Amino acid sequence: MYEKEDDLKIGLEAYYYSPQKLSDGAVGKPYWICGVMAEKLWDKFSVFINFENIFDTRQTRFDTIYTGTTDNPAFRDIYAPLDGFVVNGGIELKF
Repeated sequence: MYEKEDDLKIGLEAYYYSPQKLSDGAVGKPYWICGVMAEKLWDKFSVFINFENIFDTRQTRFDTIYTGTTDNPAFRDIYAPLDGFVVNGGIELKF
């Protein structure tokens, strides 16, 4: 985290998830999730933006979420994100 007091905040985050034993006896693959956030502050308001999962980590890219056919699937444990890269932001008003 970097902060210039009352002016700017920038942060980085990274999470490592180790292999997990799944309910079907298989072992899930390890993966990383990384993000970046920034906020610019003024007297009466601030603006922020958040980039989540910036490397677009998704379970469907490195493991399956079902076995069988599409007509008769057997769903496996979901242990990693399915939504991928996400951006959100906003304005904070100060009264």
